[in-house]
Amino acid sequence: MQLITRYISLSPGPSRKKQKQASALRIMTELGSESSAHGLAKIASSASKKRKVIWSFLVILGFTAATVQLSFIVSKFLAYQVVEVSQMKEGMPVEFPSVTLCNIATVSLTKINELINQNATDIMPWLTFIKNTNFGDHDERMDSHQAFYENLPEVAQAIGHSIDNFVISCRFNARECSAANFSLYFDGKNYYNCYTFNSGYDAVEKQPKKEKLLMHTTGPQNGLSVILSLENDNPPAGAYGLYDVKNHIAFSGGVRAHVHAPNTMPSPADHGFDVPPGYSTSVGLNAILHSRLPNPYGNCTCSNIEGDRSYLNTIFSCLQLCKQRILVQRCGCKTAALPMYKETDPKKQNLPFCGAIKNWRNTEAFLKNSSVEQYTMKCEEDLLNYLNNDRSYENTCNCFQPCDETSYQKHISQSYWPLEFYQLDALRNLYQNITISSILIREVSEKLNNLQARFEQYMQENRKEEYNQTDLDTLIRASTIVRQNLIRLNIYLEDLSVVEFKQMPAYELADLFADIGGTLGLWMGISVLTIMELVELLIRVSMLLCDSESGSLNGASAGDPREDQEYAELNPHQHVKQKAPLPI
Repeated sequence: MQLITRYISLSPGPSRKKQKQASALRIMTELGSESSAHGLAKIASSASKKRKVIWSFLVILGFTAATVQLSFIVSKFLAYQVVEVSQMKEGMPVEFPSVTLCNIATVSLTKINELINQNATDIMPWLTFIKNTNFGDHDERMDSHQAFYENLPEVAQAIGHSIDNFVISCRFNARECSAANFSLYFDGKNYYNCYTFNSGYDAVEKQPKKEKLLMHTTGPQNGLSVILSLENDNPPAGAYGLYDVKNHIAFSGGVRAHVHAPNTMPSPADHGFDVPPGYSTSVGLNAILHSRLPNPYGNCTCSNIEGDRSYLNTIFSCLQLCKQRILVQRCGCKTAALPMYKETDPKKQNLPFCGAIKNWRNTEAFLKNSSVEQYTMKCEEDLLNYLNNDRSYENTCNCFQPCDETSYQKHISQSYWPLEFYQLDALRNLYQNITISSILIREVSEKLNNLQARFEQYMQENRKEEYNQTDLDTLIRASTIVRQNLIRLNIYLEDLSVVEFKQMPAYELADLFADIGGTLGLWMGISVLTIMELVELLIRVSMLLCDSESGSLNGASAGDPREDQEYAELNPHQHVKQKAPLPI
């Protein structure tokens, strides 16, 4: 028997493409009518075409306004703005700062006298060369301490003040301290030998010290108290120094002090303060912390800077080192007016100073090369003047603020010191254990001792003795010498409360989400659940497409009664194709 299958077409059947479109339309209509976005629900549920058009226009208008406002919100977030807030931190120990001390009188007259008497240095030949040589516009530069160091660096370090004669008494936190607690910092332009207490750097291990000086108490008795000797009482006999009216920080008696965070580069000339002799100076400190944000909110850095050794980063020190690098690159020499840095290029490690005179001991050789040497000095002078008046160079330095920085707010007060009534006993206490001390201080102490002995003798004999003019002159001169040479400096914490200035994001991710939700809710009535409805729509349409493709691959040309039924419900006026087997 042969089976014959005959298809009877009652009418042209719908295509599968139309069936998919009808199913997708049904899904979107269903979800649109149930959506929490009010505009979409109105479009789906409105029977009138006019209402559908109106609500469609309103939805488009709301969507446009929401898009514009969202762009402003996102731009505000991507600007990564910050706000700075301050807060008081209580109950925490405060790290004691570094204190750098420099004698304003750059050189030790005692050492110069000793070296000149021994005729063991080039001091006098250099002074003679400077006096007899005309450097034109650079005469003042060559008369300076900077030029002396750039041409006689070893001698300059030798004639600087030594710690033994400079610090004659030291107490910290009610305990004795000594010269071992100070480290040398050399300033080649202004002060030569400076000394830093609590530098925060271990010279032996070549790295920052692990132990910090933490303070738990306040007041002068628990801080740093030093008595300094300026060594201004031993000038060359019958000689007077030369005064430069253009130098605004030299030619005075006293100490230049700089209070800074441990393991940071000192800059006494730029950030220090003067302490005059004959006074007891008290410096009360309040610690201030600065916490800054890194990228993307800011450009702070946690890296160190490499000067003559590794220091914690400060923006000022970084810019000073950058100036030195620019000078080396453009002029081919370095300057003692700026801090030194470690040069990695072997060709630049032994660069001369811009003010160095190669053949100053040989006048004929100097005259032959003087134009070259004056060119380097002029290059240095012009470049530094340009950098000091135009800050555009900072854009190429890659110098940024440290992410964590400590500074100290200072309150300075002074009192008359030492009183004449206590000067004799003060000299006895201060100089009894000093092996290398000023000659005149010793003489003054001896004269005061003699006067004291005479006075005691007169009192024992119950007689009154009037001092003669010589005794009076001795007292006045002794008192003047003492007050011109001695300084007492007290540096301590006034308060253990630490003020922290902390940067915080002005507009965080939570604020962004809140503003996005508010904008979508205002213009579109959209919430997170509305977005989930959209996700559901996309999932169902995707499943519809996947089912349709799967049916076509498995011989779905025969048709699916369920799809035909769905299509018939949405399109009642269309006829579906029927199949009927006809038996023979």
